[in-house]
Amino acid sequence: MTVLRLLSLKLRYQLVALTILLLATNASPNVNAVRPPPSSPNPRINGIPYQYLDSWARQRGMECISNSRNSEVTLRARWGNASLSIDSRNATINGINLWLSYGIRAQNNRPIIAERDLRHVLDALLFPRKPNPPRPIRTIAIDPGHGGKDPGFVLGNRAEKTYNLLLAQEVRELLLVAGFKVVFTRYDDRFIELEQRPQLARRAGADLFLSLHHNCAVNSTEAKGVETYCATPLGTPSTNGGGPREKAEPSNKFDDQNIQLAYEIHKSLVRSLEMNDRGVRRAGFEVLRKASMPGVLVEAGFMSNPEDAKKVFDRKSRQQLARAIVDGIQSYKRGMERGLVTPRR
Repeated sequence: MTVLRLLSLKLRYQLVALTILLLATNASPNVNAVRPPPSSPNPRINGIPYQYLDSWARQRGMECISNSRNSEVTLRARWGNASLSIDSRNATINGINLWLSYGIRAQNNRPIIAERDLRHVLDALLFPRKPNPPRPIRTIAIDPGHGGKDPGFVLGNRAEKTYNLLLAQEVRELLLVAGFKVVFTRYDDRFIELEQRPQLARRAGADLFLSLHHNCAVNSTEAKGVETYCATPLGTPSTNGGGPREKAEPSNKFDDQNIQLAYEIHKSLVRSLEMNDRGVRRAGFEVLRKASMPGVLVEAGFMSNPEDAKKVFDRKSRQQLARAIVDGIQSYKRGMERGLVTPRR
């Protein structure tokens, strides 16, 4: 009789546990931690290889949560997170906006991501790798965009080329104080061919390339915010249009470092200045493609927007812009040099 009672009690506990599990599952039908079958083959769309995002997250020790109500996918871990949306190229990593090359899709009710976006965005930023071999970052090449016969955007009597150079000078002063060596592609109002600018940086032995620009929206004062560009990886379309390049460029040796540098500078600009976050983007700009070192191009606000214009035209605000850029460079430098033993001077 005692054995029968014990079996009866055990059965009751099992029924209660099963009931609780079913109720918990039905209580939140729209939010699910995705647990994929390990044997699912990786899909292809229009010849582009994709991977199941949940499988990758599990391998990396991240939690993958999908919300069917708004098609959002969240990757979470103790040290970082990402937010993505089905059928969108826009994403955020730790709250900073960036653009994917292909965007997230859904297959078999599971999120999938292009392998190139996985490798050159999520992997590069959430699991950054140092260059091999690592080397100290000491010399920064600054490229003030436009110049001479090329004024850039013109707003009334104000030409973009002027404010690109002024911002470059502010950045230079802060970099020198921080112990960097700095070289310019142009020191005054002169025209330099685009292909010559990364060549000048290479000949100077620069470790990083920084091209400075400002935006302007024709017939509109609404557009505002900061954009930070890095070179497009091989075989991948640019954010702002244009098909994928099939021929390797010098910049492709630094695909991971390019987006890491862009992310650190962009994060510093957005968080320090509370500027509208237009995202980290990819582009086939010649000054970026031909750079033989990690490089970025910063669009430091819209001259045509009253809020941004104060930061562009006012020296004090421009110094704050410069400080944010330098803080981003230093953050990148710390990450790349962590554990690197440098000789004493």
